[in-house]
Amino acid sequence: MSQWLDENVVLQQAGVVVAYSGGRDSHVLLHALWQQRLLQSFAFELSAIHVNHGLQPEAKDWARHCAEICQSYDIPLQVVDLQLNPPPGESVENYAREQRYLAFAKRLKPEALLLTAHNRDDQAETFVLQLIRGAGIKGLAAIAPSKSFAKGQLARPLLSISRAQITEYAKHFQLSWIEDKSNDLLRFRRNFLRHQVMPLLKTVNPSVDACIARSAKHCRETQELLDEYIQQDFQRCLSEKSDTLDVAALKALSGLKQQYVLRYWFECQGVPFPSSRKLQHIIHQMLTASEDATPCVEWANIAVRRHKGQLYLQHLTHKVDLPFFKQKDKLWNLNLPLPLGEGEVWQANLVQGKGIKASKLSHNTLRIAYRQGGERCKPVGRMGSRPLKKLLQELAIPHWERAQLPLFYHEDELVGVGDLFICEGWQASSEEQGWVIKKSLLACLQPW
Repeated sequence: MSQWLDENVVLQQAGVVVAYSGGRDSHVLLHALWQQRLLQSFAFELSAIHVNHGLQPEAKDWARHCAEICQSYDIPLQVVDLQLNPPPGESVENYAREQRYLAFAKRLKPEALLLTAHNRDDQAETFVLQLIRGAGIKGLAAIAPSKSFAKGQLARPLLSISRAQITEYAKHFQLSWIEDKSNDLLRFRRNFLRHQVMPLLKTVNPSVDACIARSAKHCRETQELLDEYIQQDFQRCLSEKSDTLDVAALKALSGLKQQYVLRYWFECQGVPFPSSRKLQHIIHQMLTASEDATPCVEWANIAVRRHKGQLYLQHLTHKVDLPFFKQKDKLWNLNLPLPLGEGEVWQANLVQGKGIKASKLSHNTLRIAYRQGGERCKPVGRMGSRPLKKLLQELAIPHWERAQLPLFYHEDELVGVGDLFICEGWQASSEEQGWVIKKSLLACLQPW
């Protein structure tokens, strides 16, 4: 652990957060970090986060166990209680993992480092699971050692350590951990692989986990090389808006490059990949439909749309209120992030000489609303007030984005429209502080 910390010292500056389930692996990770800090080998802010999925009768007991361990180590712990309602037909296991990582992302501070306790055996199992699914190189790269995640970084310090070594460490330090009985249920594919298949493979090669992990590393390096190659074509297809693709440029590529450019685009936007069949359907619909058509292809709460020669990605979210909103006035405290649906977060930052004039706001709050029709605005620098609908049309904002664009009010006066423009009289001068509002996606939430 000391070697890993030494190699990743830059990642520790904004704090280290351990994803702590209470199981053996995450307990070993937490204990090892606590030991390093105790020995004063490294100075960093250490905390933990426990997600209670509410799926097991013992879930509350597990949360209490985590709280007791963290208290004994003097490590701050945040417990997040989830109320899971998986969509019909979706795997409970996959849905729980997605919601867990979404919970991590929403609570990770900027530049902070989230650590999970995936080990070498997990890596080997993931590789085989992806192989069974018929995954390509990217899927076979399995679990990434580190990656950008939400507003910070995600890393797995134990990824080169075997499960046997972790167990030996836990026994040596007499650690107590939670045993999740569901990990023994063979109806779950990973459990079946872990308990039935991997032991058989180890009779052929006792080091099979290390060998498979090495193959995953080779696949990751190959994928990185491919990304460097395809990025040149991707840049040629990227429009001036920087988040849409030019249809004409995409058509000029070979069929294989079209697939890889689209996959690279999906990854940059932090959305899940469609199946190979769905990807072919996207290419056919977007590139062959008549010019006046507006094709749309959906998967996993994501949609690809074509509009005026550009491809757009849309998150199929609903307008939602935040837990801290008062239902009657829907106020947004600008000091807090504003998630408006799955994967979309609005944030406000105080900046000198830019944004919405802070001195005119009461308690740093704005009222949130959506278009109802009839709104008018005079953007800073424009002549006269105009209907908001016309202004959005002039900016070529697609109709589906207009409906989801939040409007910011101070009392009953329209102050700003999304991250597009500020209304006259509300722009901070060069000598004033202002709130700069930007939308971001909780990108890269795919845990692998």
